[in-house]
Amino acid sequence: MRITLKLVSALSKVMRQQEPPKYPEGCEASLLLNEVFSLQAAYCLNEDLPGNLPNVSVKVACELKVTIRQVFNVPVRFPCFGKSDDNYLDKTANVFPDVLRNIQTSGQVRLYPRQWDAFWLDVEAEPGTKPGVYPLKVTMTDLEGQFLAEDQIDITLIGSNLPKQKLIHTRWIHADSLASHYQVPMQSVEHNRILRNFISLAAKRGINMILTPIHTPPLDTLVNGERLTMQLVDVFKTSADYSFKFSKLRDFVQMCRQEGIVYFEMAHLFTQWGGLHAPKIMGVKDGSYTQLFGWDTDATSPEYVEFLQSYLPALMRELEYLDVLDKTYFHLTDEPGISASEHYKKLYGIVRPILGKAKILDALSEPQLLPESGDLIPVPGINELEKFENIPLPERWTYYCVANHIDVSNTFIAMPAQRTRILGIQLYLYKMTGFLHWAYNFYFSQFSTMPIDPYLNTDCSGFAPAGDAFQVYPGEGGQPEESLRLMLFLHAMQDLRALELLESKIGREAVESLIHEGLEERITMKVYPKDERWLLSLREKVNRLISQHAF
Repeated sequence: MRITLKLVSALSKVMRQQEPPKYPEGCEASLLLNEVFSLQAAYCLNEDLPGNLPNVSVKVACELKVTIRQVFNVPVRFPCFGKSDDNYLDKTANVFPDVLRNIQTSGQVRLYPRQWDAFWLDVEAEPGTKPGVYPLKVTMTDLEGQFLAEDQIDITLIGSNLPKQKLIHTRWIHADSLASHYQVPMQSVEHNRILRNFISLAAKRGINMILTPIHTPPLDTLVNGERLTMQLVDVFKTSADYSFKFSKLRDFVQMCRQEGIVYFEMAHLFTQWGGLHAPKIMGVKDGSYTQLFGWDTDATSPEYVEFLQSYLPALMRELEYLDVLDKTYFHLTDEPGISASEHYKKLYGIVRPILGKAKILDALSEPQLLPESGDLIPVPGINELEKFENIPLPERWTYYCVANHIDVSNTFIAMPAQRTRILGIQLYLYKMTGFLHWAYNFYFSQFSTMPIDPYLNTDCSGFAPAGDAFQVYPGEGGQPEESLRLMLFLHAMQDLRALELLESKIGREAVESLIHEGLEERITMKVYPKDERWLLSLREKVNRLISQHAF
């Protein structure tokens, strides 16, 4: 069999009909302790063979820990909007690499003639591994063990620990998507097991903040429609007052902390896009479990305000008891437009006295929405940051979603890998406190009207360009399968952490000078280098300087 096998960087999305470039010469592959370094082994069967398509075996030899997965393509019918920039791999319908799937224990894979595929390799150093140069070799053989192809690369392990992530990073988890896809009752033992699996992976990949469904999050819901109830706080209504039970919330917080989650954001207190109504709140009233508030409840109605005056103080006492109140953020409404300015400030005026000094954080991109107190934390889109740069803020956050797609970074499947990874450097330069994305696992059509299969329907039935709505796939047995894009964002977080480590050694001015060395323009959210060699070379320079200042 005539097979081509070559090692390529993690920044090459290997398309079926296009031979990818080899790992760039002169770019040393290196990693720090406590880091995941990724690369790919791309391969192609260069001939048609009679009979069944052949199976081959693949083996990786390296003294460092290497996890190998197969990269699978997914169909993309909606790669980008008609009005978009040109920084896409392909703007027509195609299949793109995205799913990372464990190889069967046999280590065998089937070859397809004249089509490029890839293995994804994650390299890590086990505790106690000594710094040095470690050869990594990938070998492909037939089932009888006859050699077919191989390639190798040297990987340098640097004896400095990548520091803990400072950036607060949230991607909203949608518990109802998991119940719907796996056909299990909400908040059942099986649902909680699956939810834990997805949260565990999120924390492992740099997501350290979780959307906490104290009540069903009023997000991406058709007006007068509803999503499956996911409510961690039990509510009891009597003729005189409200009372609450927090046992489910306690279990959820404990589970999240066990899996590595540090920060908690409470579900929004008002409906999306302006906050005109109360969210769905279920409770026991007159002996029956019923809906207490929802679309028919005006956001500023006396009944709902009275409820908040009981609900929020009790919730904060519980969060303080759980020792997470200082790491908790509250939301009013998601993405209020400029027309909602006065109403939004009215909602803030209702909630702020109740919450005291607790943090309030909302995705909003117009400074006119900010209350005069100056303590609300806005989360503007990455293409709207300039509007807030001269405004003193308690914390600086940003986000992207379906609407942020021209020139800026994002995680659409059809975007080049470096367009996703560059955000780590940008977040460093902009001194961001946190980053938000709306969908870790949204497996519904627009407004959550029907479930979709994300393996086949990557754009949520035309709701958003492929990949915007999820970073993981719902694998067998309730286990998430990672997207290539989730790993790229982990690399972005690692770049950020490496820059912070270098800053602690040589100062921020020197780090910023290093980043911009040889560039004609300063990096912004819309202007940045777009080739893989620049990113790989920068990280190599950062690692080399960290190594030089290790002692």
